[in-house]
Amino acid sequence: MTTIPAAITTEQGRSVLRALGLPPSLVAEVRLTVGEAGTVTLLLRDREGRHVLRDEQPLTMTVRIPYTDAT
Repeated sequence: MTTIPAAITTEQGRSVLRALGLPPSLVAEVRLTVGEAGTVTLLLRDREGRHVLRDEQPLTMTVRIPYTDAT
């Protein structure tokens, strides 16, 4: 039987993001659907690198990334 971890470390989560080519500082959420696609919610930043806010909440953009067998 496979053991499912009760938790992962912050560094493990960041390592997953880096392995996917995503900058951890911009990622708000990642969802992976087996056999379908990944969905990433990214924090928006302005040209100076500051988070863009609206009503004191960060603005985000959601991107769907389909799976492919090509490398």
